[in-house]
Amino acid sequence: MTTDIVSSIRDELINCQTDVVLDLVRKGISEGITASTIVNKGLTAGIRVLGDRFEQGEAFLPELAVAAEIMKQSLEFLEPHLAKSVDEEALGTIVIGTVQGDIHDIGKSIVATMLTVAGFTVHDLGTDVSPEVFVSKAKEVNAQIIAMSALLTTTMERMQETVDLIAHENLKDQVKVMVGGAPVSQQFADKIGADGYGVDFNQAVAIAKRLTGHTKE
Repeated sequence: MTTDIVSSIRDELINCQTDVVLDLVRKGISEGITASTIVNKGLTAGIRVLGDRFEQGEAFLPELAVAAEIMKQSLEFLEPHLAKSVDEEALGTIVIGTVQGDIHDIGKSIVATMLTVAGFTVHDLGTDVSPEVFVSKAKEVNAQIIAMSALLTTTMERMQETVDLIAHENLKDQVKVMVGGAPVSQQFADKIGADGYGVDFNQAVAIAKRLTGHTKE
């Protein structure tokens, strides 16, 4: 029965069936399946399949966005249960958000979900996040990384302001900066002094692992 429920969670996530997945997650917990099993063998397995299909051109961004939202809602429900069943320490703590003046959410939400799946503790601040809020939250949760997204060229300078504020607060040794988004480039990341730049969620996970010392340069 455990295998059937977990497999169904994986399959229905791939099919982007929000209500079905959430019902199965609740049923799994009620029947004694551990939260970590649901996350690792159900939700994570499903979203990785979609991620692979996306990379191969067999799935599209709207599907990945729906799956990310399902994952987010499921994790919100599972959070108190995960606290009881964690079998390994998180890789690190990340504060993520879309910069001030920008309300685009899909790409950032997918990256946040994939970072969570990879084993990071992620605090998603949403959209329209000011440099002060990024830095304040990073200090509050002792984050190792601030990850910023921008889709509008007019808001990219908020990234520079956040990097400058980190330096002003003498946090450069404690907090690394990741940036991404359609108008962002490696050249821009280098210009503002960011520590990492990625073009997609796979690169974001790889960069986060590198910046937290879990992989080599």
